Amino acid sequence: MRSKAEDEEIERAMQYLVHAFESSGDNPKPVILHSTRVGMDLYDRGYEEHVVIAGFLHDLLEDTDVTADEIRSTFGETVAEIVEAASFDESIDDYLERCYDIYDRCFESGRDAVAVKAADLLDNSDYYHLGESEELRADQIEKMRYFIDRSEPYIGEDGIHRELEEKLPVVKERIESRER
Repeated sequence: MRSKAEDEEIERAMQYLVHAFESSGDNPKPVILHSTRVGMDLYDRGYEEHVVIAGFLHDLLEDTDVTADEIRSTFGETVAEIVEAASFDESIDDYLERCYDIYDRCFESGRDAVAVKAADLLDNSDYYHLGESEELRADQIEKMRYFIDRSEPYIGEDGIHRELEEKLPVVKERIESRER
């Protein structure tokens, strides 16, 4: 059971998320909904407050004008570090390399960042079969496999890891059925 203070801080993160997207969001996809699902997934699984907050905020650096320093000053160093680890390095052009870089930075950061990225992947994987090209859809499977294989030492005991393992064949089947 979370305390009232924890719930209030998590709600403050949700308000921050919505405000950031209203004022400077530039992703045409329903990112607020996605970020809310990621944060709530972590909340429902009982992850610590800072992990849940980072889950809500994980896409801000990629999709808004919010900076890591702003997150740091508003939610603290730990949350900012997780969000930074879970964000694309836009200087990397190759899609898979960019994903591997994020995952590797999450692994370097530790369990909390890996949990946030796992929740992100789990939510996004419902849409991988909608990828624009056969190559992108194949890359989606490969990046998921890469993450699952390497995240086990960090979150292998967590239900979220087991769900990712169970989701991979479902994602593969959806992609294969689309390509038939």
